[in-house]
Amino acid sequence: MSATSSPPATPRKASIPRPPPSPLRPSSPALSAHNIAVPSPLSGTTPLSPRRTPASPPPTKTRARDLLRKHYGLGVGPPPALPGKTQDPMNLDSPAFDPKTYYEQLITTASLPTLLKRENELLTEIRELDSERQSLVYNHHHELIAASDTIAAMKTRAESLDADLDLLRIAFSEISRLSAEVAIEDDAARS
Repeated sequence: MSATSSPPATPRKASIPRPPPSPLRPSSPALSAHNIAVPSPLSGTTPLSPRRTPASPPPTKTRARDLLRKHYGLGVGPPPALPGKTQDPMNLDSPAFDPKTYYEQLITTASLPTLLKRENELLTEIRELDSERQSLVYNHHHELIAASDTIAAMKTRAESLDADLDLLRIAFSEISRLSAEVAIEDDAARS
């Protein structure tokens, strides 16, 4: 027995084969939505560790979020904390949410049926949030298309008014000329 001992060998975590990322959905929603990994009952292995995400969103996402918040009158910058929400790191909706702590607490305290139930709840919530997001995007897209159609119709009408405005300008010129002639004849008749 030697004086220095090596740390115990950790078991290798099996990786789950995943399809290549799509440009529309770059990563699995179960892992990226709340930065937690939920064990699958089919894998028969230990759950994967949570993915790490950057501390701050990329500048383009921040800019897009700020533009949307400005458009809808919500103000620019991160959303303010709601008065009813605490800074609880175990609350999924809290800005102080810590996925690693939540995950560790969940797998150490919950039974398998509870974990499976929580997995189903999270998947349902993720699907609902995805559906809400798609609905918002569709509605916003629909409004943009309607606005574009309105602008195109206004442009067409404005272009067709150019000829009418030219005729109106000619008519006003003729009225001004006749008015000036009448005024001259009236002055000549008075004198």
